[in-house]
Amino acid sequence: MRFSPLHALALAPSLLAIACVGRGASGRPDMGRPFVPPTDRQLQLALGDFPSPGPSRSTAFTDAAGSIVPFPGGPASFADELVAYRIGDPEPIPEGQDARNALGPPDYVADIWRSPQAVSLGNGGSISLRFTDNVLVDVDGPDLFLFEVGPNPEAIQVDVSTDGEVWIPVGEAPGGLCTIDIGPHVDPEEVFRFVRLRDIRDTGGDSEAWPGADIDAVGAIGSADRVALPSEVLFEVDEAELGPGAPAALDRLVAAIRRRAGARVTVEGHTDDQGDAEYNRALSERRAQAVADFLAEKGVARDRITVKGHGEARPVAPNDSEEDRRKNRRVEILIRGQ
Repeated sequence: MRFSPLHALALAPSLLAIACVGRGASGRPDMGRPFVPPTDRQLQLALGDFPSPGPSRSTAFTDAAGSIVPFPGGPASFADELVAYRIGDPEPIPEGQDARNALGPPDYVADIWRSPQAVSLGNGGSISLRFTDNVLVDVDGPDLFLFEVGPNPEAIQVDVSTDGEVWIPVGEAPGGLCTIDIGPHVDPEEVFRFVRLRDIRDTGGDSEAWPGADIDAVGAIGSADRVALPSEVLFEVDEAELGPGAPAALDRLVAAIRRRAGARVTVEGHTDDQGDAEYNRALSERRAQAVADFLAEKGVARDRITVKGHGEARPVAPNDSEEDRRKNRRVEILIRGQ
């Protein structure tokens, strides 16, 4: 994926207070002068074969005070897997329907030479995304940064989920470059792998070509590193004692934890769906505890380790083949900074 100058700004070293871009009473950015968006015809004349929502009103990767917005996790902070895309009505032009354009770091540029790097939800549409190499957690201040682009900010309902099945509403974003604090709505120790954005119907300016919110990227400011270790590497079949191959894999994990001073660690056990569900849950918890005990013996403070056993409840693949069941048999370690 091509990086723009925004990404260099995004990786700045100091974490500063973050807020939505400055807005007037209507909820739209207040730039001190009236803004008249171009018509679809004007956009087509200006942009040729790939009509886009046009230049975003927010052109800098900054907060309302003009401060640089950093992502401590770098490019891994952004959602990187498409789960679902439901197009609203009316729907956008075909060039605006590639939902993969919402993945990875922000890269939207209004450019006549390439298809726009953003996806339109359509009026009332939605998109669900997943974080695979990190997870979303609650930290002090904002946790999610939404890159909704184009000249007309369009409001979005934001939901998060641990499993992609049960969703928790965490707020309404007014559109444009904006943040969401999930803290008031979630357990502070919970971790989330999924985010869903739902266009709020009939908000923003009218557009025949790009109705609804236009999404470039979704980043987790509050994030934790995720390490998944296959159960086959750590345990013998149906056992909860660490096997001979486990120390080598876990020693590398200990080194990663030590590099993050004061890190808190969550160890989660997972199984496939073969056998009794309660037995699987108990087995997954015993396995997670075995890994936690190893970390503690290597010097990770026990009061900074949380153990959870989810059994078969949170698969990462369908349980319809041995290859996919193997993916579900795992121990995940989530490492979050202070």
